[in-house]
This record gives sequence, structure tokens and C-alpha cells, in this order.
Amino acid sequence: MQTNAQKPIRFSSTIAGLFSSLTRLWPLMLAIVLACSGLNTIRSWLSYVPQYESKAIFTVSSGYTGDDIFGASAYYDMYAAQQLAAAFPQILSTDMMNDLVVERLDKGYINGVASAYAVADTNMLVLTVRSTVPEDAYDYLNAVIECYPQVAVYIVDNPQVKIMQSPQVPTEPCDQFSPWISAVKGGLIGVVLAAIVLLALSLPRRTIQSADDLKSAVSLPILVSLPRVTQKKRRKNASTTITASSDPDMAECIRGLRLKVKKLLEDKEQKTVLVTSTLPREGKSTVAVNLAKSLVREGHSVVLLDGDLRNQSVARMLGQPSQGQGLLECLKDPGLSVLSCVRTDPKSKLCFISGQSTSQRHYSIEHRAMRRILDTLAQHFEYVVIDTPPSEVVSDTSALCRYASCVLYVVKQDHTQRGQIINAVTALTQKDVKIDGCVFNAVPQRHRQYGYGYRTGYSYGYRKYGYHNKYGYGYSKYKAAEEE
Repeated sequence: MQTNAQKPIRFSSTIAGLFSSLTRLWPLMLAIVLACSGLNTIRSWLSYVPQYESKAIFTVSSGYTGDDIFGASAYYDMYAAQQLAAAFPQILSTDMMNDLVVERLDKGYINGVASAYAVADTNMLVLTVRSTVPEDAYDYLNAVIECYPQVAVYIVDNPQVKIMQSPQVPTEPCDQFSPWISAVKGGLIGVVLAAIVLLALSLPRRTIQSADDLKSAVSLPILVSLPRVTQKKRRKNASTTITASSDPDMAECIRGLRLKVKKLLEDKEQKTVLVTSTLPREGKSTVAVNLAKSLVREGHSVVLLDGDLRNQSVARMLGQPSQGQGLLECLKDPGLSVLSCVRTDPKSKLCFISGQSTSQRHYSIEHRAMRRILDTLAQHFEYVVIDTPPSEVVSDTSALCRYASCVLYVVKQDHTQRGQIINAVTALTQKDVKIDGCVFNAVPQRHRQYGYGYRTGYSYGYRKYGYHNKYGYGYSKYKAAEEE
């Protein structure tokens, strides 16, 4: 078994982890994208200031007049005009031009931005002025045209300006506000932000993504990989467990698990199977219930013992009322016969013991009483299946493992941190607990390497598990699909 010095993250596992996180966190990712899209639209709307544009097209020349249009003087005039046109954008930014324009406007300031470009190989210029006030754009443009010759005179003698397209006072903004464009830009920003959040949440999650990951982490045999099965919403008060008949591939996997468990127990006089996991919501109770039902269908006498004293959930999973006496009452009262606590699920014919949950924060199992209870059950039943608390959360598991002939460890795909699993398994082995194999649970088809084939995905989970005045956790509602 590996220590906490973990192997480097493989690229395939990283991609699988990102995809798994995306399927789990897509509502958050979508919310980020929509929020960014909406906020950017609102920001653009609040900061939108309409701009008005006035434009003029004109030519510039040196003003030289010669009789010979083919002579050197004519050539000089065209060359000088092109020089003026090319230098016009730079002239606009000079202090002299700004001072002349401010004086011409008689406002003390310039409200607008001027830009110009020269048409290649000609003396034609396009001058544009943008301003928040239509009249300011028009006035600024005319002022530039009028003041230009006074600045250009330092480049050529007698510069001339000839208007080709006169400026007009703009009547509509040149930059209409478009909420759709703002929304799309914000959405793109949201996509980038969502990707960063996804990476931040996924990369630190060193969870088990595949059977190879699990085997390398704990060096235990993987008895079966159970598929992820989607359950439809079912009627009220129905069984809350995912059954083998919920999916044909699930049924095949449970049969395979039953065969392997029987093989592990064939030389054991007392056939006690214990099912545990690292944390809640990994499906250990579902595995215990389905394994017990499978053994009953094969004709064996089986009792399912709810060993989680703080959360007695087996009865609820079988669709039976959570009432009566359970393991806790038998441990407290030596005179109480454990056989009197046995109830039977009328549909599956499975015998089970599941009572009321205790609110006690700590309760130590008395070993002699536990031994007596299991010996009594072994005398009347061929198989005893024990559903225990998560080993990382409650210390009862290691105590119960002492009486088990076979220990199954359930690991849910992409649920528990790799280090937590290693620590929990190490803690059990240090207490001389022999784990016979792992059940890799809720495995998507893309990660299928062990076990039997399957097609769909399933999910189930606890609601809460804590240690305060009371604690509890429960499976989400599922309908029983237990056609035998």
C-alpha cells in the first residue's frame, strides 16, 4: 500500500477529473457565464455615452500655379501636396494647432477628438471629429479646416484647402448601444472565468477517477465496479435504495459480487460480511442491501444488521418504518434477544435489524455483547451482512471489523480524496483488520475496467453526517425497482 507520498497526477486522470467536475459543477459554471454576461451588459449600459461624428473630405495643395503642367514646377506642386496630406495627421496633434483651434472656438476647451488619414498617392484627406455634442463635433471640424493653412505654411508656401465633402451637423450617434454585443463579450469573459474556477476546484481534488487509481492507492483487489445508474422519481414511501433490478448491468455486477463474496467465505464457519467506506455518500448501504437481497434470491437465509448506531437507515432504504428495537437496544440490554428485533421485508423476504438512531456523540461497542449477538445470528442465519458507519468518521467500524469474516470496502468514483482513502485503509490495517476487497461504486462507462458491463449512470447520497446534539444522513428518494 502506498503512503501519503502520492504518485504524480496522470494526464488522463486530470482530464477525467476535469470532465467529472464539469458534469457536477456545470450549474455553477453556467451561473458564472450568465452573471458575467449580465453584469457586462449593465456596465456597458451605465457607461454608454453617445458619440456624434462629423466628417469632411478635402484636398490640399501648395498653391503654386505654373503654365507648364508637364514641367518641374507642376511636379513640385504635386509632391508638396502629397507631403502636406501625409503630414496632416501629425499637424493635428501639435500645440500650435490646438491653440489656434481653441482660440477659433472661443470656448477655452476642445470637446472632441479629431483624426485624419490621407488617401494613398493623392493629396486627398479625410478628417473626422467625434464629440458627445453634435454641434461641438461640427464646430471643431470647421475650426481645424480653417486653422490648417496657418500651420501648414511652415511646410510649404501658400497651402490651399479645397473642400470635396462639406461637414454636416450629425443628427444620430455613430455608436449605437448594442446589448447583445455587450452580453456576448461578457459571456466570453465568463467562460474564461468559469474555466479558471473549474481548474481551481478540480486540480486540488485528488479523488479516485478509475479502477487503476484505486488499485494503485490501496493495493487491494477490486471485486467489482458498480455502474452509475439513473433512477426516475418514484412514488412516496417507496424503497429508497437502488436495486439490482434498476438496471440489467447493475444486476449482473451484484451477481458477480455475490459469487466473489461466497468464494471468499467458502472455508469460513461463520459467514459474516461487513461493508464500510471512508466517508458518507459512497454507497456502502446500497451495496450491503443489494448483496443481502442477492443472497436471499439465491435461496440463502440472510439477516442484514444495521451497524450504524447513529444513523439507522436500513429500514428506510427497504421502504419500512424506522421503528422498533435494533442493535443499540441489544447492546444495552443483555436480556433482550436479538432474534426478537428481526423484521422481514415482505417484498424481498430479507430479514433485517434496524432500530432508532442514537443522538449520543460517543458510544463504545461492548465486545462481549457484540460477540454474543453475532453468534446468535450465525446460529439462525447462513449469512450475516453488516452495514457499518464510514470508517473515517466513526470509530465503531474498526470494532465491528473484528467480528467479520469478510470486509468489503466501498469507494465511490470521484468522491473522496485519495489521501483520505489511504489514511482510512491504513488505520484499519494497523488495527489488524483484513480488508478482502474493494467495491468501486458509481463508475461512469468511460472508466469501466473491472467488473461487468453497464450502460447508464446513477447517483445517490447522504444529506448530512455530523456530530452535534444529533446527526443523521439519509439517501435521496428513489423508487424501489425490485422485481425479483
